[in-house]
Amino acid sequence: MPQRSQKKRRLALQVIAAVCALGLSACATKSQHADVLPDIKSKTLRYASTIDNVGIGANDFIKRVLAGNETLHLKSPVAIDLRDDVMIIADRGEMVEFAGTHLRDKNVAVASAEVQLRDYNRGIIFKYDLKTGRMNILHGAGDLINDEISDIYIAKDLSFYVTDVEGRRALHFSPDGDLLKIYQHPPNIFRPIAITVDEERNEVLIADETYSHIVAFDKDKAVPKYGMGSRGNGPGKFRIITDMIAIPDGYLVSDRIELRVQVLDKEGNHVADFGRSELMFPTAIAMDKYGRVYVSDKSDSMIKVYKAGKLIERIGRNGYGPGEFRYVRDMKIHKDQLYVVDNLNSRIQVFDIVPEGDVALAQ
Repeated sequence: MPQRSQKKRRLALQVIAAVCALGLSACATKSQHADVLPDIKSKTLRYASTIDNVGIGANDFIKRVLAGNETLHLKSPVAIDLRDDVMIIADRGEMVEFAGTHLRDKNVAVASAEVQLRDYNRGIIFKYDLKTGRMNILHGAGDLINDEISDIYIAKDLSFYVTDVEGRRALHFSPDGDLLKIYQHPPNIFRPIAITVDEERNEVLIADETYSHIVAFDKDKAVPKYGMGSRGNGPGKFRIITDMIAIPDGYLVSDRIELRVQVLDKEGNHVADFGRSELMFPTAIAMDKYGRVYVSDKSDSMIKVYKAGKLIERIGRNGYGPGEFRYVRDMKIHKDQLYVVDNLNSRIQVFDIVPEGDVALAQ
């Protein structure tokens, strides 16, 4: 074997050994577990899988390393959204370095098998392919984030919006991560915590944690049009908003001081609220097609399920196994599955949603 080929083969083997020693094994991205919500009987959710490490085979790994492409795993996921076969993931970010050169640079020539981990302590945005289980960094998009993303919305054209909390703004990116627009307004946006887009009204709606209101921006002009809600403890008022999602004919907004979820109509008028006696620290909201609302609670590591404002189930507990959580930061529903950002466990758990009245699946 030519000397150059031997060196190349030795380099590839050394890199594989070094990465395996660091715990970045070449295994499937979706970790399957036989246990299904151990010791927890759920009528609404069935554990399906976990997304944590990038799934690559050894040969593919060698090609990616020698080509200077990134090898990735989740460290501290904070927000997600899904549409079609795409999931955008925001992570605070630990990345692999080869020979001291971080892999945001796409044209890296690997000169050594030395592998190091580096914590960037700022936004990293991944684009995950639900079909192939592959994940790539959207380099330019993450570099524009000042510290941390709190929410993501993917539009119909697969462009996406993120809240840049410390930057006091929201950013709109193309599907490939190129910046398209910036939504900011210092008098009304200080800590943007949640974002959604009303594509029929051509509006971007941003919930602000500090100012305790929701601001609707003109999507094309990126200027504010009107606000909804204000600081206080009455109907239609908020104190610290933790999440906001669009629902048919309105919005759901969670509040960690008022300890409730409010239902607003499209104009921002209070319709109802629920959760006062059950929620201690609501962090994320999702709603399935059956009208069941899922609210994660940081205080007891549970997901609480509501129907017509009534608590119908508590799911989960603090822990490391399937159906257990350590700080749920975000939840999204896609194709009859609930995706749960399990932050301190460095993973995204995926659950199948049990149809209403399907006793066989619920057992």
